[in-house]
Amino acid sequence: MYDVNNPLAFVGQLLHVGLTVYLWIIIIGALISWVNPDPYNPVVRFLRRATDPLFIWLRRHVPLIFGGIDFSPIIAIAFIIFLDVSLVPILREQGNILANMLIGLGQSLSMLLNFYLIVVIVAAVISFVNPSPYNPIVRILSALTYPVFSWFRRRLPLSFGGIDFTPVLVIALIFLVNTYGAHTLIRMGLNLKLKGGF
Repeated sequence: MYDVNNPLAFVGQLLHVGLTVYLWIIIIGALISWVNPDPYNPVVRFLRRATDPLFIWLRRHVPLIFGGIDFSPIIAIAFIIFLDVSLVPILREQGNILANMLIGLGQSLSMLLNFYLIVVIVAAVISFVNPSPYNPIVRILSALTYPVFSWFRRRLPLSFGGIDFTPVLVIALIFLVNTYGAHTLIRMGLNLKLKGGF
């Protein structure tokens, strides 16, 4: 329950519920788009009407289409998480702006890094079975990992005995950035709160 004398806390709770619902709409819409659904289906039309304004805005400001694959849902999910983790607590606590922004930024970055970690691991595992390059999942994994892998392969000798260790290096770097980047931002925000916030 929230204090009736604290309307901002109530607004924060409403915003949290709205962002959570919208997050699931984005996730469901992204999953359904992988199966080439009927564009005249009422559920598909609702999902597109609900998500297209945000996706169009993101695409206008950030290049989010690589290899013919649209990654705006991933960035949209990170953006919604940032708002939920930073803006909602700011309203509830009526302050701690910088602290909550740092926590929100750290949580969003950590989510993106964890997502990419899963992508790299899956891409590395399926590379051992010579998958069809025309498979849509393989195309998505390749579009996400090939630019990063090729950048390291051009600069470092990462193949030994016929085995490519590029994914191992990328996984290690993801862990480092997550630990010393994202988690550091979260700790800084939490420490600011303990000191009275800002």
